[in-house]
Order: sequence, then structure tokens, then C-alpha cells
Amino acid sequence: MMSSATGPLAAIFPRPFTLKAAVAALAGIGLLSSASVWAQADAQAAPTAVQPAVAAPEGDVAVVTVSGVRRSAQNSQQIKMRSDQVIDSIVADDIGKFPDNNVAETLARISGIQIRRDSGEASAVMIRGLRDVTTLLNGRELFTTTGRYVNLADIPATMLQRVDVYKSQGADQVEGGVAGIIDVRTNRPFDFKEFTASVNARAVYSDKSKATDPNISAMAANRWKTGIGEVGALLGLSQQQHRYHEERAFSTAPVDKLYFSPGLTAPDQVGLLPIKGDRRRTTANAVLQWRPNADVELYAEGMATRFLLDAESDYFVGLPWWGTPVSATRIPGSNQLQTLTSTNVNTIMSTQANKNQTKTQQFAVGGLWDINPEWRFTSELASTSSTYNWRNPILDAITVVPNATINTNQNGTLHVDYTGSDLNDPANYYLKGFFDRYGRDEGSANDLRADLAYTPSAGGIFKEISVGLRGVKREAQSIKSFEGNAEAPDVSGAAFPFSRQGVTSIPGLNCLSEPMSGGGPDYGLTQWYTPCASFLLNNTATIREAITGSSAARAMDPGSFFKDTEKTYSLYGKAKIAFRLGAYPVDGTVGVRVVRTEQRLQGNSSQDGVYTPVVSDTASTDVLPSVALKIKLRSDLIGRFAAGRTISRPGFSQLNPGVALVNSTETVKATGAGGNPELKPVTGDNVDAALEWYFAPAGSVTATVFHHKFDGYIQQRIASETIAGKVYDVDRPYNTADGKLQGLEIGYQQFYDGLPGILSGLGLQANGTYMSGTTDDETGSHAITGVSRYAYNLVLLYEKDAWSGRLAYNWRSKFIDSYNQGGPGLDLKVAATAQLDGSLSYKLNDQFTVTLDGNNLLDTKFKDYWNAPGVYARDTRRYDRTVGLSLRWKM
Repeated sequence: MMSSATGPLAAIFPRPFTLKAAVAALAGIGLLSSASVWAQADAQAAPTAVQPAVAAPEGDVAVVTVSGVRRSAQNSQQIKMRSDQVIDSIVADDIGKFPDNNVAETLARISGIQIRRDSGEASAVMIRGLRDVTTLLNGRELFTTTGRYVNLADIPATMLQRVDVYKSQGADQVEGGVAGIIDVRTNRPFDFKEFTASVNARAVYSDKSKATDPNISAMAANRWKTGIGEVGALLGLSQQQHRYHEERAFSTAPVDKLYFSPGLTAPDQVGLLPIKGDRRRTTANAVLQWRPNADVELYAEGMATRFLLDAESDYFVGLPWWGTPVSATRIPGSNQLQTLTSTNVNTIMSTQANKNQTKTQQFAVGGLWDINPEWRFTSELASTSSTYNWRNPILDAITVVPNATINTNQNGTLHVDYTGSDLNDPANYYLKGFFDRYGRDEGSANDLRADLAYTPSAGGIFKEISVGLRGVKREAQSIKSFEGNAEAPDVSGAAFPFSRQGVTSIPGLNCLSEPMSGGGPDYGLTQWYTPCASFLLNNTATIREAITGSSAARAMDPGSFFKDTEKTYSLYGKAKIAFRLGAYPVDGTVGVRVVRTEQRLQGNSSQDGVYTPVVSDTASTDVLPSVALKIKLRSDLIGRFAAGRTISRPGFSQLNPGVALVNSTETVKATGAGGNPELKPVTGDNVDAALEWYFAPAGSVTATVFHHKFDGYIQQRIASETIAGKVYDVDRPYNTADGKLQGLEIGYQQFYDGLPGILSGLGLQANGTYMSGTTDDETGSHAITGVSRYAYNLVLLYEKDAWSGRLAYNWRSKFIDSYNQGGPGLDLKVAATAQLDGSLSYKLNDQFTVTLDGNNLLDTKFKDYWNAPGVYARDTRRYDRTVGLSLRWKM
């Protein structure tokens, strides 16, 4: 049955006809909330109170704010147990206290979730190894510019109430993620019984950047009984900064060096790359709620975030074969180069400067109307906008080093020894080339949805019947400057010393690179001359003048432009059912969602430097049935079955209708490259079956087997096309592959209350995942990229008196990153990785808690390679270890 708000307000404010009429009018323009956001709104709780079990997200009881890792574990377990769908959740320990400071890091603790780390933080999140994920904020679709999802790191963890990961999907949920849905939930004022406020101040030290950064967040919420009903308001603010360091040692793919030694293969280039960045995020969210009587609730809420990134990548590019090779050795048992000694070696120092700004905001208004005890109407109108402006000037400087020795595999990592010249002295360097890169992306959406639910008062198999519709207009556009390197004058064929401009002729240009950090591999070289990133960003016109003779920026490339307008219309019907199968009660949902997608795709085609606008109109309809059933085998034992069809739409850049054509010559075939406006959504037919034993409020053992079958996997390929009567070999994405993915997830959670003394606060969360998947195309069957066959998490929990803590270990096995990345037959693979994170909190009193946390405590190294790890190594990467100290106040 649907719950209705009750209490003294119902008696004080009887339900007038005029109010119902006003609500009906609002509903007509979408000013009422969608059903998906009401999981939080129907019950209120004090933030420090111990609460009863938490309902599933699609139910009608709020997930209340709770205290402590034990209660967080219990609430997460209750969500999983009561949900109709296959779901895992992470619930905040307390107001402003999420298990990790990064949402993606937290999600890595869930079985079946795998993440990728970049630029000092967890970024991409994959569900069961698949990247096609829909991201929601309070049940609404949220994205960044031209992408289909949002970077979860852009949402501050301190603002979150919980995060739900749906591995199966119901008919009433937003379509678009063949892998699943990640729904990020924030607090609302009616989640609290009275005035509530919190402030979290944190200082974070990063060991490789040697920076200490401040982070602060605050939230205040209150509710009032007024003459027009109950009113609530919430305001949240967050300011985060992270100055990070990442470093890489790399080798390019092996190529034949027969001219030097029979059978020898070796990289053409080797290098070192320290990356320094300053990442700043500012976020604000606000919510207003109004409950005029027991049957109606309205709200308005918004969130805005600004992300700023200033970063530099300081490349040392060794070109040991662009000189005079003297001697070489091979890795034992192979023909791959281990050491090479050369003289008079050309060497490039390159600075890539980055200055990016992303702004994303979403606003929504909506509400709920319990028309009578059997009927409920909800609706919502939301607007989202996002912009991304970026600059990436790159300047190369060149020198010649008298003596160079490289070792491609010294204890598994590159080692370089360059002598005979001072690599820190700008007087030894000359300008070589300049890449003038910049661009802008924009995205927006207007989203209207309405849902009507009927709960029969009489008994029967149908417990609730709901229907709903959703209409969305989504726009995305992008353009960037022409790509390509502008060579400095006299660079072609010039002999050293080059007859071109030295770097010292430009005052303020010259710096030393970010140093490679200590305590890890012996790279040999740790620092060198490099152009200043700040100079490139602030004096770009000066560099243009020196390289090209003109201070004007490189023109925008019409061929890179696309503008897509996508309209989707969704209609669903869903029934909640319950019946008995012999002695066992069964309940669940069955439903179907029908989605119509219409797109107008705009771009520019080019041939011989002439650009022609291209417009393509496409449309498709998808029918997405779903069923989710659970059987109660005992009071503590549940069996679960879910099946359904899901879709993932192609990326907007993949749909670009423009194609760049290059005519044939006597020796070169006619070719082309572009997007593909005829791409169809990838479809997935998914089946999950689970057995879940809940033996304690925060104790469980669960197992889930799953099978996904995909159709229309998108892959890049070259195919012959006839355009204007001429045959071209065109490189573009196609729906070429089918695939399947199957696996097993197991999980265990328990607190050991029977242990003596302080040990009685110990608990453990453990889970493991096995996955195996392939895609099939005209070239054969291939393992799905990005999928680790094995992964597990071990999380030691503690909650006793004023102390609480976590120690979390995450491991995943090797996986294939991309096929033929280094050339035919050279597949890029990523070695197994592990990470250890931890936190320890002490509650000083009811208002103040101090927390010490650490990330990447093992100083994990990321390694990838072609085919054989001990022979064809590509990258070794290292990231910051961070230690944070925070003080949290609440009232």
C-alpha cells in the first residue's frame, strides 16, 4: 500500500477543493515530482536516532540519515533485501560523512563494480565491466556536456545520503544504460525532524605533490509549521581542492630493428612523464519542500557545480634510434630490446599545458498528490545545462645529447641514463613545434515526466498498477581547433646546432619539469628542462608568433563540429504483484517500457578543403520488457529472479554525420573518416538470479549469477562506401558485434558481537566477482575489453563506543584494454591492481567527530603491456598517497 503523510497537519488543514484544483493545474505543466524521487520524502527522522529498517528505493519509506558504520551497513543491507531489483547501496555513516571522499572510490567496494583511476582520482565507473551506465541525481538523468553520464567525482561525497547501483532495471526507470544505473541521492529538509546543520573541514596531504589542500563543506536544513502548511529548506555548499602528482615511465610499441640486429624488436620512443595538476570543485545545492496538507507535497531543488583544472604534463621523450646506435642487448628469452647505447641522440622535451572549466547545473520542480487512498499522482519538470571550455597548448623543445643509454626493463620499469650535456640548462634547447589546441562543448536537456499509481483496496495478485510518461529534449554540440603540429622554422633536415630560435630568446618561457618522485622505481633521470606551462597559457600569442610568424590563434575546424538534437518519448506500464507459490510468498514487478528516439544530427563533411553542411534525421523505437520476482523461502532467506531488456544510445560524437574524404592518387587509395548517423542503440537482454541469506540486522551472505546478451555493439572499422559515384575506404563506427557476459557475485557481511571487550566492535564486508564475456564480429570472438575475470574486496569494519573505522582492500585481475593497440597482434593489457584505503574516527561528543583517513596506502603501481608483461612493457604509473584529517561538527 502507498503511505500517506499523517499527523496534526491533517487535522489543522483540511483538504480544500481549490487546493486540489491548483495541484491538478500544476501537474499539467509538470510541476509535480516523479515517483523515483519520492523514496526519500515520505518519512522524517532525526539524524542521530536509531531507526527501523530502511525500505527499498522504489518503495515509500525514506532512507533516514544514520550514525556509524554499523548502521550504514544495516541500512545498505535493508535496501538490498527489500528492493524489487538487483541492487547494491552505500549509505552515509552520518550527515556529511560518506565512507570515502570520492564517490567512485566508494563504489569500488561493491561486488561487480570496477573503476579506472586517472589524474590522481577514481573516475570511470563500470558495472560488471561495462561502461554503458546511466547516472542519475535523485532519480533524474545527469550528464556532463556531450556525454551520456556525469563524472561522479564532480558530486561531493559530503552532500550524499546514499548511492544506489541498479544491476537490473524496472519499467519505470530511466533507460539508457545497458550495464545498469547509478542513482546518487542527496539529503532533503523533510529527512530531518528539526533544525540540522553540519560543517566538515578537512586538510589533505598528498605525498608526491607534497601539497596540503583545504576542503570544506557545510549543510543546513530546517522545517517549519506555518499557516500554509509545513515548509522545509536545505542549503549545501562544498569547496574542494586537490593538487596532485602523477608520473609515468613509458615505451612505445615494439617495431622491427632488423637493420641493426637480425630479429631485434624495440620501441622507437621511450620517455618519462610527471604530471602536476590543481583540481578545484565548487558545488552548491538547495532544496525547498512544501507540504500544504497530508495529501500534497511540492518541492523545488537545484544543484550547480564548477570544476576547474590547471595541469601540466612535462614529457621527456627519448629517441635513442634518432642518433647513432652503438650496442644493444635483448631481454633473455626474447628478441625484444633490453638495453641500447647511442650517441648524439635527438631528445624532445614537451610541455602540455591544460586549463579546463566545466559548469553543470540542474534544477527541478515537482510534487506528489495522494488523490485518495487508492490513487497517487507524481510529476516532475527538470532542466540541465553543462558547458566545457578547454585549452591545451603544447610546445616541443629539442636538443642533442652526446651519450644515451636506456634499459627498457630494469626491474620491470624503464631506466634512462643521458650524459654529456646539462639537461637542465635552457641554453641547450631550441624551439621545435607547437600544437595550438582549444575547444568548447555544450549540452542541455529539458525533462518532463508524470506517473500515476493505483493501489487496489481489495485483495488480489495486483498490489499496485502504475503508468507513466517521460519526454526529453537533449541537445549536444562540440567544436575544436584544427589539429596538427606547426613546426618551428628550419626544423626540417637541419643539422645540429639547429639554425632556428633558441628557447632562451623568449623571456619567461623556461622552467624545470615537475620532478619524478622518490621512493619508487629508479628511473635514472628525475628532472629536466621544460617550457613553462603557465607561460604557454598566459602568453600563447607570443609562442604562435615565434613558431608561425602570426599571433593569431589556429582556426576552428568545421570538420570537428557537430550539433545533435535528440528527443525521446517514453511510456511505461508496471504492476506490483504478490502471490503464493505453494507455501512460499512471492512478490515483485512486471512491466514494459516503450521508447521512441528521434534525432536531428548536424555536422560538416569535407573534401579538398571544401566543407559542406550535412543534416541527418533518424528515428528508432525500442520495447523494453522487464520482470523482477523474489520468493521468501524463509523469514531470513530470499530467492530472486530478474530479467529484462536494456539499451545504451551511441555517443553524440559517434553520431556525427560529417565525413572527411581524401581523394586517391596513383599510390594511395581514396579514404574517409567520420561518425555514423545510422548507429542504433546497443541492446542488452539480461538475466539475474540470486539467493540471499539475512541472518542478522547487519549480517548476510548473498550470491548472484548473471547473464547478459548484447546486440549491436559499436566498434570502429573500415568499410568500402560509394560516395558521389566514387569508392572510398571509410573509417567510422558501426553496430558490428554481438556479445555476452556472464558471471557470479558473492557477498558476506557481519559484525562479530560475540567477541570479548573492544573486539566486539569488529565487522567484515567481503565480496568477490567472477566474470567472463566475449564479443563476436567478422574477425572472430574476443574477450570484452575492460573486464577483469576476478575481483574481490575485503573491508574490515569497527564500531565501538566513540571509535569507528574502515580498512578496505580492493583487488582486480588483469584485463584487456584494447586490441591491436600497438599494431596487428599487439593487444594492450593491464596488469592486476590492488589498493588499500582506510579511515579512523573518534567522536569527541555529540557535536564533534575527528577523522583520519588515508588513500592508496600501498603506493600502488599501475602497469600495462603488450601481450607479455616481462617483455613488452608500456607504462608504469604512480599516484599520490593521501592522508586527510577532518573535523566534523553537527547539530
